[in-house]
Amino acid sequence: MSLRSTLIALFLFSAAATYAQETHGYIGGRVVDPQSVPVAGCPVTVTHIGTGATTRVEASESGYYEANLLPPGTYEITVTAPGFKQLVRKGIALPVGARLNIDFTLELGTVNETVSITAETPLLTTNSGSSGTVMDSRILNDVPVLNNMSLLLAELTPGVQSSGVNSWVSYHSGGGGLVYSINGGVGGNDFALDGVPNNGGRSAAVIPHTETISEFKMETSGFDSSLGHSTGITVSMMTKSGSNQLHGSLTETHWNQQWQAAPFFVRQTYYTNIAGGESQGRYGAGQ
Repeated sequence: MSLRSTLIALFLFSAAATYAQETHGYIGGRVVDPQSVPVAGCPVTVTHIGTGATTRVEASESGYYEANLLPPGTYEITVTAPGFKQLVRKGIALPVGARLNIDFTLELGTVNETVSITAETPLLTTNSGSSGTVMDSRILNDVPVLNNMSLLLAELTPGVQSSGVNSWVSYHSGGGGLVYSINGGVGGNDFALDGVPNNGGRSAAVIPHTETISEFKMETSGFDSSLGHSTGITVSMMTKSGSNQLHGSLTETHWNQQWQAAPFFVRQTYYTNIAGGESQGRYGAGQ
């Protein structure tokens, strides 16, 4: 093989090994008038409630709009067009990596009039056949998690199997522990943190503290080609970002050794070694 061919092969291999999962989301849909005629060119403003960041797009000639690369959170969408009332839709929850289709039907009137829609039925993602669970900030805050290891909540996902053995290597980190599988452990898992690969074998290389995670998504089957890097579980984690409100949190972790029983096999090995030593006449330390 020539030097040029070797360099090309190495480049392709490195490019394939540095893939990333997209943890941002998408909101799109169609804007029409009361007769379902597309309203072309009308501005659509998508606002993140927590940060105030806005994404402004325009509907196409067919009335379609799309806002890409949106971080997870709660959104508000405002649609304005000459000859129609301003339409505002609030309380749109966008999970990590989700794609939401939201259509708007404008009412005739002036732009000074506003139609506000709130507290609607939760949106369903109908453009994807993937199955799994999204662990949002409410679950991360309300459900007690041992050692603040956020990935322990993965066991709440239907179909996920655990080895039952966790390896504590540092504070809120399991290192090579927390091994999960699905479908009998066939294939590997795929982990990402803010869109960056976070693989450490079948487990995550870095397991962030629960207070630092906004939410994470466990996909167990049916994911599309953008996530199909393995036949196991796909885990996409998103860290928290700043917001317009001053806030903070305080966490205390206390391990009481008197209240923690050793695992069965650890105790079995311990007492087996003692029995073996006593059978050889060794009854003290160093004997």
